[in-house]
Amino acid sequence: MTPQSQILLIPKIECGYVIDHIPAGLGIQVMALIGCHPELEAAVVTLGLNYKSTRMGRKDMIKLQTKSLPPRLLQMLALVSPGVTIKRIANYEVVEKVVIQVPELFDNLARCINPNCITNVEPHIGTRFKRLESGSRHFKCAHCERVCTLDELAGHLKA
Repeated sequence: MTPQSQILLIPKIECGYVIDHIPAGLGIQVMALIGCHPELEAAVVTLGLNYKSTRMGRKDMIKLQTKSLPPRLLQMLALVSPGVTIKRIANYEVVEKVVIQVPELFDNLARCINPNCITNVEPHIGTRFKRLESGSRHFKCAHCERVCTLDELAGHLKA
């Protein structure tokens, strides 16, 4: 089969966003994050799982037909699947492309893994996690100073 005769498995969208380069198997988790945002309730969403990728071997992909993405969703993506590519689509063309990186600081995105942390006892106190050092996947709670990994934080996301 030549590249010209290959069929698009997920059709192009006229306007919206593509969340690309999601590690295979995480697409469903990213869909759950999208479902937590009522502002995306009316968006048409297409999910593709386990596609071949020259860069990753296998990947998942999500297309959303919506005018904008909530900033909180992008922050959550940085926790769950850092390195995903967000492509903004207009008139069927990619007009902007951003790779989501892990920030140095997370505010109110995840619960602390320490059950005795004040943020788990007093729900009105917000959480804050700061990266230990540049490039590290370890973060420290600003309240109890418990160190946790990015994966542990991703497992404790606030809805």
